[in-house]
Amino acid sequence: MSSRTRVKARRPSIWSTASLRFAAAFSLLFGIGAAGLIVAVDYGLMRFAEAEVRDGLTHQMEVMRADADRHGSAALVRELNSQTRNRDARRYLLLVVAPDGQTFSNGLTRQAVNDTGFRRNLPTKMRQTRWPDQTPNMLVLSGHAQDGALLAVGRDTQHLDELRGGVRQFAFWSGLVLFMLAIVGGLTAGWLFLRRLEGVNNAVGRIIAGQEATRLPAIGFGREFDDLAQNLNRMLDRQEAAHTALKTLSEGVAHELRTPLTRVRNRLEDAAAHIDDPERAADALDLAMQETDQLSSLFEGLLALARLESSGDGLKTVPVDAAALARTVCDIYRPIVEEDGGALNGPTDGALMVQGDPHLLQQALANLIENAVFHGGGDVQIIVSVTQDDGAVRLSVSDNGPGIPDNQHDRVLRRFHRLAPNNRSGSGLGLAMVAAVARAHGGAVRLSDNTPGLKVELILPTDD
Repeated sequence: MSSRTRVKARRPSIWSTASLRFAAAFSLLFGIGAAGLIVAVDYGLMRFAEAEVRDGLTHQMEVMRADADRHGSAALVRELNSQTRNRDARRYLLLVVAPDGQTFSNGLTRQAVNDTGFRRNLPTKMRQTRWPDQTPNMLVLSGHAQDGALLAVGRDTQHLDELRGGVRQFAFWSGLVLFMLAIVGGLTAGWLFLRRLEGVNNAVGRIIAGQEATRLPAIGFGREFDDLAQNLNRMLDRQEAAHTALKTLSEGVAHELRTPLTRVRNRLEDAAAHIDDPERAADALDLAMQETDQLSSLFEGLLALARLESSGDGLKTVPVDAAALARTVCDIYRPIVEEDGGALNGPTDGALMVQGDPHLLQQALANLIENAVFHGGGDVQIIVSVTQDDGAVRLSVSDNGPGIPDNQHDRVLRRFHRLAPNNRSGSGLGLAMVAAVARAHGGAVRLSDNTPGLKVELILPTDD
C-alpha cells in the first residue's frame, strides 16, 4: 500500500466565497452611501422647492399690498369679490380683512393665518367644497397694509409632499434593484470563480497524491491570477527539479558507496583472518585506510559541489587575472607531470581579466589538469592556454590521451559518470565540479576532440 494518502479537494460552498462576500459588502456600502445621498438630495430638493413657494408667496403679497396701499383695502376686497373666477384662486389661497370688517377669502380662514410672517398648516379638516382640488396643508404668508388691513396669501404644499414621497419611493425601489443585482452578480462571479478554482484544486490534489508533473491551469479573471498560477508552476518546476536531483544524487551516492564499503569490509575481514601474520594484516589495514581516504574524498567532493550549486547566488567575485592564475596552477602541477614522463605547458605572459572567485577557478583548472594526467597516461602532453574572443575568456586544457567519444561529452559532466563503468578509480566528480564552477560564474564548459586527445574549455565572461 502506498504511504501517500490521496486527498480529495473539498469544493467550497458558493455562500462562503469571497466574491459573494465582496458583493454583499459592496451592496451594504452602496446602500449606506445611497441612503446618505438620498437624504441629502431630499433635504436639498425640499429646501429648493419650499424656497420657490416662499418666493411666490412673497411676490403675491407684494402685489396685494401695493393694490391695497394704492386703492385701499376695502376697494381690494370689492375687486376680488367681483371676480367670480379669480385667476389666482386655484394657485393661491387669499384672505383680505379690511378695517371696516369687509372680508375676501377663497378658502383661507382666519384661524390658519398669523398676524405676520410665514406659517405652515397641516391637514386637520376636510377639503372645502368650493375648491375641491385644494387641500388644507399649505404654507401661508401674512402681513398688513398701510390702513391696517390683514393680508394673507397661502399655497397648497401637497405637491411638495408628493414630490418627496416620489423621490423616496424611487430611491427605495432602485436601491433594492441594485442590491439584488449586486447579490446576483456576486453569486454568478462566485460560481464562475469556483468553476475555475475547482481545476486548480484538482491539480493540487494530484500533486499531493504524488503526480509531481501536474501543473496548475490558468485561473483567469485577471492577469494577477494568471501570474500567480505561473509563479506557482515555476515553484513546482524548481521543486520537481530539486527532488529529481536529490533522488539522482541519493541513488548515485548509494551506488558509489556500495563497492568501496564492500572492499573496506573485505580488507578488515582479511586483516582479522590473518591476525597472526602481522605483515599481511598491516597490508590489509593499509588498503582499508586507502579505501576510507577515497570515501572521505568522495564526500568532500559532494559537499563542495552541493555548496557551490546551492549558493551560486551568493558567490563573491573579484577581478582575477586568468592568465596569471593558469601560470600558477601549471607551476604547481608541472613537477608531478614531468616526474611521470609527461609535459605540461602553460601561458608565459599576458593578462586577461575575469570577474570570479579565484579559489574556485583554480580548483576547476586543477581538476582539468588532474583529469588529463589520470586518463592520458605517463607520457601525456598537456597544453594549458588562455585566450579571449567573442567577449569571453577561454581557459583550455588539451591533452593527447585517448579522448572521449562525442556522444559522451554531455554525460561526463554529470556526477559519478565514468567512461568505463567497472573503473572505480576516481570519484567521477571532477568534470561535474568544473561545470558547476562555470555555471556559478555565468559561463559554460565545452568539450571537443583534440585529435588525438581531448580539449576542455572553461568559458568565462570578461570583466567589462
